[in-house]
Amino acid sequence: MRLFRDGGDDSPKARIELIPMIDIMFFLMVVFIFISMSLVKLNGVTVALPKAADHPLKQVPKMVNITITEEGKILIENIPVNRSELKEHLHALLADKSAKYEVIVSGDKDSKLQRLVDVMDLCNQMGFSNVSIRSEDLH
Repeated sequence: MRLFRDGGDDSPKARIELIPMIDIMFFLMVVFIFISMSLVKLNGVTVALPKAADHPLKQVPKMVNITITEEGKILIENIPVNRSELKEHLHALLADKSAKYEVIVSGDKDSKLQRLVDVMDLCNQMGFSNVSIRSEDLH
């Protein structure tokens, strides 16, 4: 029985196993990422905020959309109405004292200007102070 081989070609060669080494490298990389994330201070300055009395936030106005079609028809929230129905609807909105409203008038570019002026004038007469005209950007 021979204990030592004489180094012939049939001797087994040493191999480096790559799969366990890759597993260890991934584990070390994950550990490094978690440690570095815990050491990084978040951007920002820590401040002690002052105390204040609890005031209600400013109320955001609700939008009321009035559309004037090319034919001159008036739609409020996409529902066709005539002038008297528009006046009733606006009066009902004003009856709700807990909400503020912003009226946005969208007129077709080919509609009569007088119809747009009539609707805006009615809104102002009813007491709506925030009335605007919707338009498209030039670009």
